[in-house]
Amino acid sequence: MSLPLAVSLLALLVSLFTLVAVGAVYSRLRALEQNVLNPNTARLDNESTTVVPALRPQDGEVASVVLLMDSTCAVCHQAWTTLHESSWPGVRVLGLVVEKEMAEVFTTGQVLADAGQWRELYEGYAPCLFAIDPSGAVIARRFVYGDTDLPELMNSLLAARSSHAL
Repeated sequence: MSLPLAVSLLALLVSLFTLVAVGAVYSRLRALEQNVLNPNTARLDNESTTVVPALRPQDGEVASVVLLMDSTCAVCHQAWTTLHESSWPGVRVLGLVVEKEMAEVFTTGQVLADAGQWRELYEGYAPCLFAIDPSGAVIARRFVYGDTDLPELMNSLLAARSSHAL
């Protein structure tokens, strides 16, 4: 066997190995996208699905909607303002931040500072909307992006009244 043929076969073998590796990574990413990042899938078993009483609906309200926020996030400010431009009868709208100083930045509505609850709900991105039923169970959650139609998102969030919508 000549040297050029051996190098060509070796390059072909490396190319095939690379193709299989890329295919495996792609397959894992698709599975992650379909299972973990999909808002309609169940949360992991070890995650808390209940919230503190301060975030639960009050008497006569059917649900609470909690917007998990960060005071330095422009999308959080935009989402918080948009939430208060519409009326949501029977729904308690709350903001949740880590520190009291962050809560003072938001001038409209009720914003609570609870670092422990914030950490339990935080999934790596803020802002995120959580629908809470009267028992304190998280019945749905959705990430909010800059181009999100928040009124439409609120309607779909509140329509999802089961733990399967998490």
